[in-house]
Amino acid sequence: MTDYGEQRFWAVGGGKGGTGKSVIATNIAVQLARRGKKVIMVDADLGGGNLHTYLGINLPKTSLADFLKNKDYRLEQVMVETPHENLRLISDANDVLGLANTSFLQKERFIRHIRNLSFDYVIIDLGAGTANTMLDFFLISNSGFLVSVPEPAAIENAYRFIRCALYRRLSRAFTDQPVKGLVEKLMYPRDGIKSVYELVEKVNEIEPETAKEMVREIKSFQPKLIMNQVQTEEDITLGESIRDVVLKFLGVRLTYIGYVSYDSRLKRASTKRLPLFTEFPNCGAAICIRNIVNKFLESKEGHIGYKGGGRLGNEEGFTTQPV
Repeated sequence: MTDYGEQRFWAVGGGKGGTGKSVIATNIAVQLARRGKKVIMVDADLGGGNLHTYLGINLPKTSLADFLKNKDYRLEQVMVETPHENLRLISDANDVLGLANTSFLQKERFIRHIRNLSFDYVIIDLGAGTANTMLDFFLISNSGFLVSVPEPAAIENAYRFIRCALYRRLSRAFTDQPVKGLVEKLMYPRDGIKSVYELVEKVNEIEPETAKEMVREIKSFQPKLIMNQVQTEEDITLGESIRDVVLKFLGVRLTYIGYVSYDSRLKRASTKRLPLFTEFPNCGAAICIRNIVNKFLESKEGHIGYKGGGRLGNEEGFTTQPV
C-alpha cells in the first residue's frame, strides 16, 4: 500500500463482470461529492468502461488514453466536468486497442500526476478480471474494494481476484531466488505450494528473515469487500463466510465493510443515466451505500488501510512472527 498523505485513493474491482461494481463506485463518489468532498473518478476499465453513462454525460473527447500515450499531456487536460458539484471524471480509453496492457511505468506516471491534484478522494473503477494492470491499480491504492454478488461464480471469481492480487504483491516484493521460485509455486497449488502458510514455512526453512518480511507483506494487504444485490440474511452473512475462507487459505485479512440490498430502482436509475442519489435518494440501496460511506468517513484510521505494527499469531496459521 502506498501513502498519499491526506488524499484517499480507492480502487474498486471485481472478479467478474455484472456485479454492479461501476454502479457502486459511481454512487459512492456522488455521495462523497454531496458531502463537500472534492472527488475525481477514473474509469480504468481500459477498452470497455462506461462511467460517463452512469454520470449522465456523453463520451468525452479526451480520455485516460491521451494521457497514457502522450508524455506531454497533463491530467487536467483529460478531466471533464460532471453534472455533480465537486465531482470530475477521467474517462476510459475504449477507442484504443491494446491499452489494457499498460506498462507499470505508465501507471506509476499516472499515480505521480494524480497525487499533485487537489482532490480529497480519487476513486478508480477497474475492469473485471485479473489482468496485471487491474491488479497493479488495486494494489497501489490506499484501499482496494472488491464488489461481489451472492452467486457461486461471482464468489469464486472474487476469491481468485484476491489470490491473484496477493501473488502479484508477493512476486513484486520478493524477486530474488530461491524465494521467487517458491512464490511462483503459490499460483499453481495443485502441483506446487497449496497455501500461503505453506509458502511462509518453506521460506522460513531457508531464509528466516525473509519469511518475517513476507508475513508483514501479507498482513499489510487488507482488501475490503462489499456484497451487492443481497436479498436474504443468508446473502448478507455470505460476506462473512468469504472473509473467513480468505483468511483460512490465503492469510489475508479481508474486511467485510457492508452490503447493498437488491433494489430494482438501482437499475431504473442506471437506465435513465442517473446516479441513484439523484433519482431515488431514500431507497433501500441508497441507504446501504450511504451507510458504507458513513463508515469510511467515521473511520479513525483515515485511509482505512493498514498502519503496521503488531504480530500475526499462531492462531492465524503462521509459524513465523514478524518483529
